[in-house]
Amino acid sequence: MGISRTKRQKRESVRAMLRRVVALVVMGGLIVGAMYLYDYATTAESFAITSVELRGLTRIEPGDIEAMLEDLKGQNIILAPLNNCEARIEAHPRVKLVSVRRVLPDRIVCEVEEREPVALIFTDRFMEVDQSAMIMAEDDYAALLDLPIITGLESEEVRPGRISKSRDLALALHALELCRTLGDGLVEDISELSVSRNGITIKSLSNDCSIVLGHEDYEKRLKKYFFLRDTIKDRDREPRLIDLRFNDQIVVRGHI
Repeated sequence: MGISRTKRQKRESVRAMLRRVVALVVMGGLIVGAMYLYDYATTAESFAITSVELRGLTRIEPGDIEAMLEDLKGQNIILAPLNNCEARIEAHPRVKLVSVRRVLPDRIVCEVEEREPVALIFTDRFMEVDQSAMIMAEDDYAALLDLPIITGLESEEVRPGRISKSRDLALALHALELCRTLGDGLVEDISELSVSRNGITIKSLSNDCSIVLGHEDYEKRLKKYFFLRDTIKDRDREPRLIDLRFNDQIVVRGHI
C-alpha cells in the first residue's frame, strides 16, 4: 500500500526544491561575478602600480630601497610578488624588519624598521654593530654617534653586511647589554670594551678606570660590582683597575 502525501507536504517539498534551485543560481552568479571581478582587477590598467611610498627611513638612502622596488611599477597590484621584494630589502644590512603592502588601486607602501647600532667596532676602520651582531659600514652619521667602542677584534671576524659569528664580539655585546639593564648609568660612562686574552675589559669614560670581566659570569660579576661600587670608591678614590674575575674577592689597583 503506497504512502500518500498531503497537499501541505507537497507544497513544502516544492518550496524546498525551489529554495535549492535559487541557492544554486545565486551561488553560480556569485562565482561568475567573482571570476569577472578577478579578471578585471588583474588586467585593468587602473590596477597597475604607479607609485611606491617609503616609510621609516633615517640612515638608509631612499634610493637603495627604491632600486629594489623599481620593477614593481607597471605590474598589476594584485599579482605583484611582494614577498620577493621584502626578501630583497631584508638583505640590506641596515634593515631589521620590513613590510610591503598593497593600497588599492595603484600604490605600494613599504615600511622599514632600521637596525639600531649599540656600539662602534674599530679594527682598521670604524664600523657599527647592532645587538644581533650585524656589522654595518660606517657612513657620514657614524661620527655623530655617542656609542662605546669595541676593540681587539680581528677584521676577518667583522665584515660589513654580515652577522658576525665572533664569540668575542658576542661576549662584548652581552656585557654591554647587561651594563644597560643592570647598571645605574654605567653604559653611558663606557668609552671602550676591549677584547683580549683576559676576556672583556670595560674602560670608563669619566675616570679612565678599567673593569675586568673576564670570559664568563658577567651578570653575577656586574651585580657584585654595583653592590660594592661605593665601598670601592671610599677605599680608593681613584681606582685604575677593578678585577672582577675572582669568585671570592675584588682586586682593586690604583695604577695599571
